[in-house]
Amino acid sequence: MSNDFNHITVLLHETVDSLGEISGKSVVDCTLGGGGHTDLLLQKVGPTGHVIAFDRDHDALHHAQKRFAKEIEAGRLTLIDAPFSQFKERINALNLPSGVHGIIADIGVSSHQIDQPNRGFSFVHDGPLDMRMNDRDGQSAAEFLNEGSEEDIANVIYHFGEEHKSRQIAHLICNYRKLRPFKSTLDLANLIERARLWKEKSKKHPATKTFQALRIFINDELKELTDLIQNGFASLNVGGRMSIISFHSLEDRIVKEKFLEFCGKSKSNLIPRGLPLTADQIAVLTNAKAKKIGSFPDIPSDKEIEENPRSRSAKLRTIEKTTI
Repeated sequence: MSNDFNHITVLLHETVDSLGEISGKSVVDCTLGGGGHTDLLLQKVGPTGHVIAFDRDHDALHHAQKRFAKEIEAGRLTLIDAPFSQFKERINALNLPSGVHGIIADIGVSSHQIDQPNRGFSFVHDGPLDMRMNDRDGQSAAEFLNEGSEEDIANVIYHFGEEHKSRQIAHLICNYRKLRPFKSTLDLANLIERARLWKEKSKKHPATKTFQALRIFINDELKELTDLIQNGFASLNVGGRMSIISFHSLEDRIVKEKFLEFCGKSKSNLIPRGLPLTADQIAVLTNAKAKKIGSFPDIPSDKEIEENPRSRSAKLRTIEKTTI
């Protein structure tokens, strides 16, 4: 395990500021990572506030225990070693006297996880083909590729990576494993790169979508996200806000659709246009329980993208709970 957790926080101020006034409140950072958002949240809630931070990555938790030792000792920060799909039960167990006023999440893989070869997320650096956020639990990517059926592998690559060459890649994988089992990231990355399945060269590595698909599947990321949105919103105080950063279309589609559902927008098309209704009347008719905050989505500035190219696909969406 690495003693350092290097991660460039994306949309740092935009995300924390999107929660509004949180001084003295209890807020939750569902993706602790390198602690960038957590650090700013601690500053914003002040000495009487409380930050709860989730992560299932033991590198991140170990780093945070050292970085925030004083805040943890003072009871201003609580670290939770669990996936954020366990939000409801973990938060309920804390019996927060004033409830939860803000929730943020930065969905996806961190810079540290990509840059550490031993984590198995990178198709550039050689390392064990693992990809688990919690490397002590569940099936690794190598185990899935070595044991899964060709159909299952193809379906994972297609549905979670939106890779149209999924069946050809799955066939290559199954032929390769007959000779020797997959062990390292470059076993897979080099196999896909040599396959020459694409007529035109792209700036992206040809294994990008396959690695994304495996990571999402191995960590059950889309279900995790759906559970977080549902349980997190249910746990919010009225007037509290939820802000989520997503990085690719599958995640963003879930965030956008669920947030619009809470805002009553998914049903608003059922109301004929031109009816003389107030905003409050429309909210009642559409069963709206939230409203959108700020731009929908907020995106990184040109300056941030220049300084951190990995931020270029980030989208931040925020809603405020308006009723129980």
